[in-house]
Amino acid sequence: MSTIHAFAAVFMVTAGMSCFDLSSSPRVSAVTFLTDDAEIACRAILPQCFKRSDWAALCAGDPDFAEGHPESCRAAGFEQEPTQGR
Repeated sequence: MSTIHAFAAVFMVTAGMSCFDLSSSPRVSAVTFLTDDAEIACRAILPQCFKRSDWAALCAGDPDFAEGHPESCRAAGFEQEPTQGR
């Protein structure tokens, strides 16, 4: 295997591993967000790629998103309205 192919293989494995959400890992105890003055660091839909206020706006703008990310939405300061029964 050439050096270029070996590098490409290592790069692909590393890039693939960085796409996994490890928030369910017992070592990760809190939801983290970018600081308010941070520049965008990544394009994944993960709390650590957003400012707290931007994540709260995602939660507020899409009920399905808020339902799918309840812990991080609460951590961002978003509280979902209780659904009304008939």
